[in-house]
Amino acid sequence: MQPVPFAIANRVLADAWELMRRSPFVVQQLEGRLTALPDLSPAAAEATASAARALLARIDALDLDALPAALSVPLRQARYAARLRSFAGDWYWMLVDPAEVGFYGQFLTGAYCGGFILNFAFESIARAPMQQAADLDRHLALLAELARMVEQITERTRGQAERGMRIPKPQLPAARALVAAFAARLASLNDADDTRFSAATRPLAEAFRSEVQRRIDTLLRPAFAALAGLLDEGYEAAAPEAVGLGQYEGGAAVYRELVQLHTTLELSPDEVHAAGHARLQAIETEMRHIRAEVGLADEPQAYLERVQSDPRFRADDADGVAAVFQRYIDRMHLAFSQAFHHGAKAGHGVAALPGSLEGSMTFGFYDEPKPGQEIGRYLFNARHLTKTALFNIAALTYHELVPGHHLHFCMQQENESLHPVSRFAFCNAYNEGWAEYAATLAGEMGCYETPEERYGRCVMDAFLTCRLVVDTGVNALGWSLEQAREFLRAHTAMSEAEICSETLRYSCDIPAQALAYKLGDTEILALRESVAAAWRERGQTLDLRDFNSAVLAYGAMPLPDLRREVQRLLA
Repeated sequence: MQPVPFAIANRVLADAWELMRRSPFVVQQLEGRLTALPDLSPAAAEATASAARALLARIDALDLDALPAALSVPLRQARYAARLRSFAGDWYWMLVDPAEVGFYGQFLTGAYCGGFILNFAFESIARAPMQQAADLDRHLALLAELARMVEQITERTRGQAERGMRIPKPQLPAARALVAAFAARLASLNDADDTRFSAATRPLAEAFRSEVQRRIDTLLRPAFAALAGLLDEGYEAAAPEAVGLGQYEGGAAVYRELVQLHTTLELSPDEVHAAGHARLQAIETEMRHIRAEVGLADEPQAYLERVQSDPRFRADDADGVAAVFQRYIDRMHLAFSQAFHHGAKAGHGVAALPGSLEGSMTFGFYDEPKPGQEIGRYLFNARHLTKTALFNIAALTYHELVPGHHLHFCMQQENESLHPVSRFAFCNAYNEGWAEYAATLAGEMGCYETPEERYGRCVMDAFLTCRLVVDTGVNALGWSLEQAREFLRAHTAMSEAEICSETLRYSCDIPAQALAYKLGDTEILALRESVAAAWRERGQTLDLRDFNSAVLAYGAMPLPDLRREVQRLLA
């Protein structure tokens, strides 16, 4: 290749940012809310894919190795973002990615797919400013856009059924509950009190509220009713009992592509499945050693019953669950400087998950800082966590907050020296790989102080490792839903409710996404060892803080690119 003029590389990078910044996920990070709701139509998906393919061709024409890191790194990150989006048109009727981050979901009535974007929409309308008359007009337009978005969800669901792709029967109750929960939230869209209006808009408040209610009654309630009505007994009668992407025409090939997109590694479903079994054997050996410390080496159920009755790991309400999280947040604060030169500027904490998502999400999700929300929060499922032992909350805290997701996302976005493509890059293998590496690192830092907490970390590790087996099992290897659930019952300490919702997540919602966690942290740990070995050969000792800084330096990227950059930074 000929040397690339910097002006050309910069132009490509600028155009990449224009594509990325349209993602609803990025808009919410930049603005704190969606200023326009996403278009979920097939035409919009094809337009996104077409723009992504054109960008991908331009990046592939560049010799990235000839460019300085300030250009080559964000261009590699942009290449991954473009590749993710390039499938949006071809996959539309099988998989859709409404947030444009690569979380391709099968059905827009799933919690991790349509539920995620609907929650964004409701929160955005609730946060919309009301300071100027134009703000009120924009607010009313958002209500109409929400109705349009729900109608598009209905049309896609109907179009999928016409193409032989119906929501499986085991997933239908959760889908119906999700639609009903969001419909129940409609009343909250007209609860603005006088404090939200300015002197300029307060005289308009009464007429505004009247129009909001009219749009709720004439646009939104009928839209949700039509979606709920589509999922009726007639729909269910023709729905399959089987689950998994592999049952649909072309699904097996798409799943193989998803495996590589989510892991950024050249792996087949069979290889991932085998890796899960091998990892699980090593974890269960470690769990047996911990049980042996109290004379219960071969009695896992007895050990679990002992831990589950321990009041240190129980909570009766959301405040009690939050207090358990805070215990481990405080502990990490004291140990943090062992492994990091500096942390994020933004604070962090926890809060309960919105009720409309409690019935469909097993745990919760990390909600990053944004305009109007100055701290990062882990939104936990209080309904589940008040009914189970919390001895694994230490591991969950370190995965979701510090040194996991919160530290990574904040240090990435707070670093103004990075190109915007890097500051807002999203790569599932890196994101979840770093978070699981962080949970392992917390153990090396002494943050699992008791045998029960160490066991809880192993339980979490085993659960995430089981995903490698179960996700590939149901989507590629012909496993039934019950076979997947039996495997989780045998190898995890999850409750039955968690097992049921989690297996539906893999098989009916966002297939292959769950593979990133344990394959990602394995790659980062292997990278750390290879860099440390290279330093030892030179008679030097790698500083853990330097390694962690190198991994976090440019933000999220595919794992092969991460290896390249870390080795370069620490050479």
